[in-house]
Amino acid sequence: MDWINLIALVVTVLCLSGAFWLLSKAKQQAEASENKMLSLETVTKNLLKTHRVIEKQLQELHVANASLVKELERQSDQVEQAFLRTSQIQSQDPDSKLYTRAVKLVELGADLEEVMRECELPKAEAELLLSLRNKMKGQVS
Repeated sequence: MDWINLIALVVTVLCLSGAFWLLSKAKQQAEASENKMLSLETVTKNLLKTHRVIEKQLQELHVANASLVKELERQSDQVEQAFLRTSQIQSQDPDSKLYTRAVKLVELGADLEEVMRECELPKAEAELLLSLRNKMKGQVS
């Protein structure tokens, strides 16, 4: 019977040793998992902070964009009003119609006599328009 007790004791010791070893491994894995969880929590917190910062920047950009859109609309309205006023002034001033027509004739290549006759301009003014056209051609070439 001593042998059986001895074998039982050895088996018990081996089982307890195995159990302690398994418990040790389980603790190591639990600590590793806990460390990973802490690391993931830190990463998540950092991501949330970054997200908040980016969201704030996006809101600031949105406000700035809305402001720019309003400014562009205001400037567009001003340009449109200026264009309308210019058109009105040109249509009300008979002399400007003649000069506008004279410039178009010169751009189309009309000669001095034709510009004087069609637009009822004095020779000096017609010569000035032709001279300006020739200078502009010289600069473009």
